Amino acid sequence: MTTERPGYARVAVDGLRYLGEVLGLGERFEAAAEESVRTLFDGWGHRVSRDTDDGGGTPQDAVATAPFEYSLVLDGDRVDVRLFFRPLPERGPASATGSWERGRRTLAELERLGLARLERAREVADLFRPHSERAAFGMCLAASVRASGIARPKVYFDTLAAGTERSRETVGTALDRLGSGGAWTWLQRHDPRGMAHLMPAFFALDVDGSPHARIKFYTTVAERSPAELEARLAPLGRAAAAAATGLLTDTAPQGSKPLDTPGVRPTLCWSMTSRDGARPDDATLYLPFNLYAPQQQEAHDRLRRSLDPALLARVGRLVSDHADAVEGRANPFHWAAAKLVHGGRALTLYTSAAAVEAARTARIPARAGCTPLARAGPPSAAPSQEPVTAEKGRSLTLERTASDLLKSKVGTTGFEPATP
Repeated sequence: MTTERPGYARVAVDGLRYLGEVLGLGERFEAAAEESVRTLFDGWGHRVSRDTDDGGGTPQDAVATAPFEYSLVLDGDRVDVRLFFRPLPERGPASATGSWERGRRTLAELERLGLARLERAREVADLFRPHSERAAFGMCLAASVRASGIARPKVYFDTLAAGTERSRETVGTALDRLGSGGAWTWLQRHDPRGMAHLMPAFFALDVDGSPHARIKFYTTVAERSPAELEARLAPLGRAAAAAATGLLTDTAPQGSKPLDTPGVRPTLCWSMTSRDGARPDDATLYLPFNLYAPQQQEAHDRLRRSLDPALLARVGRLVSDHADAVEGRANPFHWAAAKLVHGGRALTLYTSAAAVEAARTARIPARAGCTPLARAGPPSAAPSQEPVTAEKGRSLTLERTASDLLKSKVGTTGFEPATP
């Protein structure tokens, strides 16, 4: 696969190189970005559309329909850049089956390279192979891109693979096979409301061979106040409840009521590991950051509460570049997330391919033959903001970006709420 054609792979490489520059990740990161994308997008990186592959299309087409997003894991003075993406078939329109088959090939290649351990994925693969017309997306993948190459791969299975009516059964069976059936029982007892809203439709597995590799699935946050959310998290421990309130305080304007804000709903992700199969090991809260803090200055002010000053300066370059490129000087991050038990002070920010491309073209002259994007509206804020139900939106045809898909995972249209 070449990354020189104006396709998804070219957009991803350019975006990663831009992130490497503004975040100060070093010269080795640039070469690693190219090689990593070659591996992760193999067989479909030339595409510029999810509908067809007719050999035409422009870089702008690829940006507008990109089935991937970036996330920045920020911890102390460290940054880990991750790609979340939906693999596509080499030709023809995107489909759950096509993404499943291409994803399997990518996982097999990661295993061949010694970057993935697939025993657990194989244990549950038959549950998630798409065999319903209601299947949402088939398979998504994620991985860190570092100067050393690909790291921390993860697979996201489609919990709607057998249809919406069997989603809960599918998740429970998968957890039982993986030795976490006790955690499923615990959650049905302690979080019955969450278990009734398993959206976005992801069941995720770390496949990096870590002794504490995680199993994760996602639920919608329907709570409308910090007190209600704290009560929901209380069975996990006081620290988790306090961390959730802290994240809300750090990402929303003072005096606001973020959980009562109309639009995209937050997501709560439950996480299980081998530490304890009888209950969840952790939970991650995803908040729609650019809904709570729509503008550049608001985003910068909120991030100042969470980030080391030196790291804030690096992330601030992306925020400023994006603000220079889009109308309204919008916040480029559609999600902010944090683990509530074992996360320490780490914060993860999610941004779309369109947001990063807008920031990149504001800072770096366009490559020969590529026209910079016109000033764009705020990316990732575009999807409709009404809550998405399993019956309505979750038949996710993924006609939106992977970023939209991740949002839905959170519960609305954001994949719409979630994602990533």
